[in-house]
This record gives sequence, C-alpha cells and structure tokens, in this order.
Amino acid sequence: MLEPKIQFENVTKSFTHLSKDETIVDSLSFDIFADEFVCVLGPSGSGKSTILGLIAGFIKPNSGKILFNSKIINRPDSSRTLVFQDYALFPWLNILDNVTFGLTTKSKSKNEIKEIALEYLNLVGLSAYKNHSISQLSGGMKQRVAIARALAVDPEVLLLDEPFGALDQQTRENMQIELLRLWSKTKKTVLFVTHSVDEALKLADRILVIGGKPGKLLFDTTVSVSRPRDFNNSQIVNVRNKILDKLAHPDFFMGSDI
Repeated sequence: MLEPKIQFENVTKSFTHLSKDETIVDSLSFDIFADEFVCVLGPSGSGKSTILGLIAGFIKPNSGKILFNSKIINRPDSSRTLVFQDYALFPWLNILDNVTFGLTTKSKSKNEIKEIALEYLNLVGLSAYKNHSISQLSGGMKQRVAIARALAVDPEVLLLDEPFGALDQQTRENMQIELLRLWSKTKKTVLFVTHSVDEALKLADRILVIGGKPGKLLFDTTVSVSRPRDFNNSQIVNVRNKILDKLAHPDFFMGSDI
C-alpha cells in the first residue's frame, strides 16, 4: 500500500489571544500522497494558513501528530517550502539574488548556485529579467520569482498560501495555467490554499474543504476530470454543487466571493 507523503492524525492547534486560548483547527485527519495537487478550500479564519504553517514546521500542534515521510515534523526544512500571497521577496536584492538566497545554505559553489537559479528563472520565463530589481516587476512576475525561489531548493512539497489572491483576474488565470505547467514538469506534491471554489476545481486533483470555527474537515473529494477543465462537465458540476451544499450551512458560510 502506498505510504502518504503527509499525514495529519487528529491534529488540533490553538493560539493564545488576549489571555484566552482560541482553537483554530480541531481534530483534523487526512493524508496527502506524493505528486498530488491538493487544494485546501475554505473561508477566511477557518485555519487554512495554519494547516500550511503546521506542515512547513513553523508552528507545532497542541495535540495530534503531523508526519512527513512517516516521521513527525518538528522543525522547518527545505523539503517543504512555503509561498505567500504577498511574495515575501527581498526588495534590496535583484531577481537572480532573490532566487539564489535559499541556496546559499547548500554546500554548492557560487557557479552551481547561479546555474540552479537561472534554471528555475528560465522555467518560470524570467531569465531575461535576472538583473532587474523587484520594484520593476508586475504582481504576476513577482509571484513567479517567489515560486522559482521555492522550487530552486528542490523541495518535495510546495505549499502555496493563496498565492494569486492579490492579482487581477486575467493575471490570476494566467498564473493558474503557469502553475499547472510547472507542476506537470516538476511533479512536486502541491498544497494550495484558496477560498475560491472555481480556482480549486480548475487546479486540484483533490479538494479538502475546511470550515467552521474552529476549522474542521467537512469534505474530501477527488477531481478526476482532465485539464483544462470544462465547467459544464457533469462531474465538475456535481462536485461544485456538493461543495456549495456544504458551504451553504450557516456555520460554514463563505460570503459572496466563491
């Protein structure tokens, strides 16, 4: 039987706010397998970003276990890299130096590091901009640099926290296509957080719907329709309706931007 790449076993996470403990996610259990593209879907405040932080090793659960390759996650490392919505690039470095930044801790020569960075800049179509400053880039280009920097350290798992949420609709759609292209070439395991049902249906092999406060797993479904996806396809329509039925419950209402 195939072993999961990531395992959540009855995971609960709380934070202290104004001297009170607030539970963000409660009793989460699910498995993620190698090469999967999984979207974590849910409203703001349901714990989606917390799930990524737990997998990245930035925070630890209050109870339960999180396993990566059958070992408990107890710290961050380059096998699991996180890309944020706000890019988190260094404005004082040019594009090439931003991508090489994560490689400086590796036991590689300066020439090897530069070659790796250029390889991933070429993969995201930005090698011609290697000497440009971050301030010269559009939002979509900045996000491509952030993805190149994450991929350059050769992670097993790529974690993306609403990476296209700040982009205009056309750029967002272009970046979705670009991300699927990169995933098909690199075959990384991807966890992608979103609050858009349609974005999840467009991208994911599987969709985990998180809702409520504290966040719980409401729905775990596979999307086996080939890409690019036709939203009139009967399976897509069926999955979309099931998700919306879950989200229609007053406890899990997502708002009008779904």
